[in-house]
Amino acid sequence: MAKEKMGEVENPTGSRYPYYWDDVTGEVFVGNERAGKASSREEAWRKANYYATTTKHMK
Repeated sequence: MAKEKMGEVENPTGSRYPYYWDDVTGEVFVGNERAGKASSREEAWRKANYYATTTKHMK
């Protein structure tokens, strides 16, 4: 399918950012920032949410 907008995540100050998941490569993005790789929609949301709240990549 390729890169698809999955929804939005919120940072601690209340700003909302779109997040994207590419189901072919597994790449997750919050806005234009790479947030890691995921193998499912649920994992993509977890990694995007973690990145939005910490600005770090989930291990």
